[in-house]
Amino acid sequence: MPRHISILFPGQGSQFLGMLNSHSNDALDYLKKDINHMLGYNLIDVINNGPIDLLNKTSVTQPAILLTSYLEFKNILQKLDIKPNILCGHSLGEYTALVAANSISLEDAILLVHKRGILMEKCKKGSMCAILNVDKDIISKTCKQIENKFNTIVAPANINSPKQIVISGTIIGVNQVVKHLTQSGYKKCIKLNVSVASHSRLMDEISKDFRDELNEIDFNEPNCEVIHNVDNKSSSDIFDLKEKLLNQLTCPVQWTNTMNYIKKFNGIVIECGPNKILTGIAKSNGIKNIFSTSSKNFIDEIKEVL
Repeated sequence: MPRHISILFPGQGSQFLGMLNSHSNDALDYLKKDINHMLGYNLIDVINNGPIDLLNKTSVTQPAILLTSYLEFKNILQKLDIKPNILCGHSLGEYTALVAANSISLEDAILLVHKRGILMEKCKKGSMCAILNVDKDIISKTCKQIENKFNTIVAPANINSPKQIVISGTIIGVNQVVKHLTQSGYKKCIKLNVSVASHSRLMDEISKDFRDELNEIDFNEPNCEVIHNVDNKSSSDIFDLKEKLLNQLTCPVQWTNTMNYIKKFNGIVIECGPNKILTGIAKSNGIKNIFSTSSKNFIDEIKEVL
């Protein structure tokens, strides 16, 4: 009986210069003209050559990671005789999962996440910080106290694992939560190098505009199970799917619940895309059979367990 296979697609923060180097120039040239026309700049050149500040810009990072991750997905389907049972992605990665499930075309997805990034950049500047080894209830309680005290916005944004939760909100809100936790003896608080407060109520101001963008895109029912960030469930219809993508802007990524759902199948889990961030998070959620396409020996390693 074939092994159950779940594929995870990474989100913003996994990017690095040259992350398309493993793909042939012919394959990239085939895509380059259409992508350049859509975006108005040479995305593939930015991915390969930088500058890094441009690659790290939200409206560039998002289409860059989506394209890179999807090409990795196509690559492993060509090299391995596999059919994934579950697709899911962390934040931005959810869009890659929908492309892989033939719910949205690659071209539409690249343009959509580019516009999503532009809208996010227009929001009030914010901050994000990873809190390590602190109970979720303590973090949530502290965020609520700071919100009330300073009349600001800060809340858990990425529930990555029992040992790692990312908070998001205004600069003052995040700074005050970090200050309070540090003074309470919780020292492991790592500020993220971002200026956009993803998955927080700071994104409320762009929700209407992003809804309009979503409604311009033709979606199909996914051809396999796609698990969404906001509720760890698949969509019941296209309207539900779009609502989940919209709500993802302001709601936390419930990644721990997603990992717990996948873990029940006791199958193979593949992180498909640049870097190995989700591989580490999967392990911290108790997933053992996790493999990354970024590993040098990925194909040999995965063939041993298929």
